[in-house]
Amino acid sequence: MKKRILPLLLLGSAIAGTIGILTSCGDSEESLMGPGLAAPAAGARVEFSTVQPILNQKCMSCHKDDNYNDSATIAQGSGSFLAAVQSGAMPAPGAATLSPGQKATLVAWLQSLAPAAAPPTPIVDASGRVEFSSVLPIVREKCATCHGSYTDSARLSSSAAAVQHAVEIGYMPDPSVGELTAVEKITLLTWLKQEQGL
Repeated sequence: MKKRILPLLLLGSAIAGTIGILTSCGDSEESLMGPGLAAPAAGARVEFSTVQPILNQKCMSCHKDDNYNDSATIAQGSGSFLAAVQSGAMPAPGAATLSPGQKATLVAWLQSLAPAAAPPTPIVDASGRVEFSSVLPIVREKCATCHGSYTDSARLSSSAAAVQHAVEIGYMPDPSVGELTAVEKITLLTWLKQEQGL
């Protein structure tokens, strides 16, 4: 039994020694052995205790004077941190590199801190209704190329149910014309539903 354990111990020491030599030459243990952190499952809650070692290892060389041990401090700038990590601006090029698992973990945690975006609201008048005058510029820009008659409110209204369905499933407008912004889409759909008495 002792004869079998000794070769395994020697092999383990050789691997550890090789990793030590290679890491001293600039290769990280993570690049040699693979990322140590798997990406979180979609929708999984990421705790600060999981993120803090990443911050300590990858961020503190540049941000040693920032209070990155306090999640509340980071939460105050979570939107800008999120954009910087997603774009690759942080960690600074040459300073450190995030593994795919580390980046996914950090992004998931920062996304959980960022305030939820307010849902888009339609362009309405003082009474809370969408008037055709608010829909007309949208129709002229995004629909009239293919459907010139939609610039007439009565003609668009007569096709309201079909147009509503086509807009909701993304069939219209044609991609060559350009997508509707969130506000344009909710404004157009609200008007189309109003025309159907919905």
